[in-house]
Amino acid sequence: MNVVTYLRVSSEQQAHRELSIPAQREALIKHAMDKGWTIVEEYLDEAKSAKNADRPDFQRMVAAAQQPNKNFKAILVHKFDRFSRSREDHIVFKALLKKQGVSVLSVSEPTEPDTPHGLLLEGMLEVISEFYNMNLKHETMKGMKENAIQGWHCGGRPPYGYRLHKVGSRVSYVLGPDEEVQTVKLIFQAAAEGAGGKKIPRMLNELEASRGSGRRWSPSTVLSLLSNHAYLGYRTWNRKSEVNGCKNDPKEWIVTKDCHPAIIDENLWNQAQIHLNNRRQQV
Repeated sequence: MNVVTYLRVSSEQQAHRELSIPAQREALIKHAMDKGWTIVEEYLDEAKSAKNADRPDFQRMVAAAQQPNKNFKAILVHKFDRFSRSREDHIVFKALLKKQGVSVLSVSEPTEPDTPHGLLLEGMLEVISEFYNMNLKHETMKGMKENAIQGWHCGGRPPYGYRLHKVGSRVSYVLGPDEEVQTVKLIFQAAAEGAGGKKIPRMLNELEASRGSGRRWSPSTVLSLLSNHAYLGYRTWNRKSEVNGCKNDPKEWIVTKDCHPAIIDENLWNQAQIHLNNRRQQV
């Protein structure tokens, strides 16, 4: 029987454990040889999560399986969670592949897909995989929340004017180059004096041109900076939903004060916000 292989790792950490690409490839080739199968093509997605099907080679493989002239009858994976960690995706894509006469087979979790017992066992493995994924996400979120409450960095790039600084196993902010710090102060001072989202970028771009930096400021960048509480020394976490990326209700935000050096004081912040709010109401 002709088969194709599908390999996946979701992170650099996995790449150094037993789920590394070379380890998966070795196991797949050995299994195919033991069964007398011929591997006609390999599909590979590196640093791709299996929470959804938005993976380039995964999609290319599914498309190939739907071609009338395909030359394989099965997709061979190391574990079913390499194919997907989503129970819904398992059902949808396996049903689609089955209509095309293509099975999904696991080297380390052998099942008999055409028997009731095999279907039950395969379904249980998929549910366990999805549970593991959801539980891991839950535990990760708990850890991030605890870090946020204590004022530590929880991922992403630091705001303009700051740099990341590792303290033991955790990360915080320290002040960046003085030129950036002074630029932040200049932006807030201009806003506190009544300048808005158009005038401030023009002023900054003239300044950057005189410095020969080549940096360009846009109104959206300036307004985003002016709404960032980090410049008060605050750490704000959970602004956006991890599910859909939409902004969460401010009541759900976790705000911790005095987490890192402030660039501006509350008086300057408040003056800037008053003028910005007045401008919004006039629009």
